[in-house]
Amino acid sequence: MSSTPDHSDSKERNSEPLRNSLGAVWNQHSEQLRRRARTRLRQYGLTGQAESMDICNDVMADLARQAPNSTTPDEVLAYILRAIDNQVMDTFRTLARQCRDFRRNDPTSIEEMRISGSSASPSVIALRREILDRIRSMLPAQDMLAIDLMLENRDWNEIGQAIGMKPDAARMKVRRAIEKVREQMVNES
Repeated sequence: MSSTPDHSDSKERNSEPLRNSLGAVWNQHSEQLRRRARTRLRQYGLTGQAESMDICNDVMADLARQAPNSTTPDEVLAYILRAIDNQVMDTFRTLARQCRDFRRNDPTSIEEMRISGSSASPSVIALRREILDRIRSMLPAQDMLAIDLMLENRDWNEIGQAIGMKPDAARMKVRRAIEKVREQMVNES
């Protein structure tokens, strides 16, 4: 027999109340938790990118691994709701980063870009030109130059140099210009 105490048995006994409270919270609130995840995914525009059940599973698995000190169902529920929000935000940031990195690595000009599922019929080409002209009429020249450069997959350093700004300022300028166009188009329709 060994003289060292076996801590695995005590650790298992300490995690048993957590498993019970996690099970109780999930059994009682699973629909509410999934609804929260779906709502957050929808708010960030990620409905086709991630599943609410995956978010909930990740949160519950992390919670089971961490075994926090508070094990009352109310505390666990509050923790899970915060964790769902954080998990959705992390998913959003990861997908945005991947999209941004992809755009940086693919130096394709605007004219060569294909819109998925679209045909290159004369009416579609005319419609695209009309939309671009409409957007150009809504924005100042400097904003439109920044957007054109972004659509050409230029990096933020190039865009910033072209419009006389730092890269982060150029990125924010493009973001605000796109948001301004989006708001104007929504208000007009």
